[in-house]
Amino acid sequence: MIVSGYRINLDALLARVVYRWHWKVALTVFAVGILTGIASGIIPPFWRGRAELRVRAAPEAHITVDGRPWSGDIYAGTHLVAATLPDGRRSWVYLTLRSGETASLDLPSGLPASQVRRVPSAAPGMRLASIWRAGDSWRVQHIIPLPSDAEAKDTDEDAPSTQTIAFGASGVERLTTIDAYRGRADILTVDGMRYEAMYEPAQPGGRQENQVVVHGWSGMTTTPVRDVSLVRFAPNGQALLLAERTVAGEHIRYITPDAPPVAVVALPGEITGVAWHPSGHAVLIASRDGAQRVLTVARLRPTPVAAVIAEPTADGLPPYAWSRDEVMWIAPDDGGIPQLWRASLDTLLPEHQMQLDARAMTRLADNTLRIVTLQNGEVVIGRLDGDRFIGETSLSRVPANADLIGEWYGDELLLRSGNDAWLITIVEGEAYERTAD
Repeated sequence: MIVSGYRINLDALLARVVYRWHWKVALTVFAVGILTGIASGIIPPFWRGRAELRVRAAPEAHITVDGRPWSGDIYAGTHLVAATLPDGRRSWVYLTLRSGETASLDLPSGLPASQVRRVPSAAPGMRLASIWRAGDSWRVQHIIPLPSDAEAKDTDEDAPSTQTIAFGASGVERLTTIDAYRGRADILTVDGMRYEAMYEPAQPGGRQENQVVVHGWSGMTTTPVRDVSLVRFAPNGQALLLAERTVAGEHIRYITPDAPPVAVVALPGEITGVAWHPSGHAVLIASRDGAQRVLTVARLRPTPVAAVIAEPTADGLPPYAWSRDEVMWIAPDDGGIPQLWRASLDTLLPEHQMQLDARAMTRLADNTLRIVTLQNGEVVIGRLDGDRFIGETSLSRVPANADLIGEWYGDELLLRSGNDAWLITIVEGEAYERTAD
């Protein structure tokens, strides 16, 4: 090629460039190839040293490590080990191995897609106040907050208006009796027997004192009380927990059909959550006094004894789980890191277990702890295997909000975030029997 009288030989120019730089180009291509091979797993990280992994799973499960079929070889480092069944069920765990270490994993079959239902919203202007389990359904209570102190002087109301529904497998039912008493009543049906308890305040000029009326305990029972803020039946309907307002806070009393009311504990501030032990012999109570929040456990039989066991960071009950003779819960340590704690119902003394950020938890029949946690921006249900979390399913329809918290009852999980709530029905898969290595 001739340009302005000058002859330019492009072939010779290209040859000179390649000749001068070909070693650098070759080294660059080689380095890129090595990095690509390591990143893709084609080149194993042999410099970390070998480890040994033994996996027990369903025989038809497809085992993968870091997204690739597992050949039996594994090197030290952090890996994602998963077992996927042909029907789509899956379980997985993030596992960190050291060089020369031998690790054994039992990967369950996972859970099928769970049924997720959104709890119906309340009327405009109402906020979600509390959710608790009663009988065969969940009680969801919304309230209209009381007016400010300046406005309250012009009203005689001492309790906010409520909208309470029973939400469960049978559908939605409005509990008008509870709302008629502004939340200071309870209704429970056990084995076809209906129990009702209502707080009836004294009327100006009348002779009747403040009282709680109970229907279902051999007819009608009345108990003189002070200003009541909470009425809650035990799971079997044969006991009642009352909270009475005092100058300092709330006074908790325990009532049964065959004995006079018994004082349980006095709590400063106001109650924000209550959860009965399935037997009805113990109860968890969350309360708040200004910015301070406390969690109290009370053993009600044979003689009521109560102890403060935690200082949660948010209103309401923290994640908890009952067993026959103990309670477990999540609460932060002095550094604000979520931890798992336990207390025997005999001693009521908190004992630290491990670091754990669970949003809900329950005990399975084999005593395994199943939890809900947030993982990689998703809400995940899984179980603990020692200190390992094994994921079993994810809930794509529930947002992974920072304030997400929940409560478990049998195969039903109730999750709440802000003014929203979801009911999730968990269906267990078939247990595996054989081993796949």
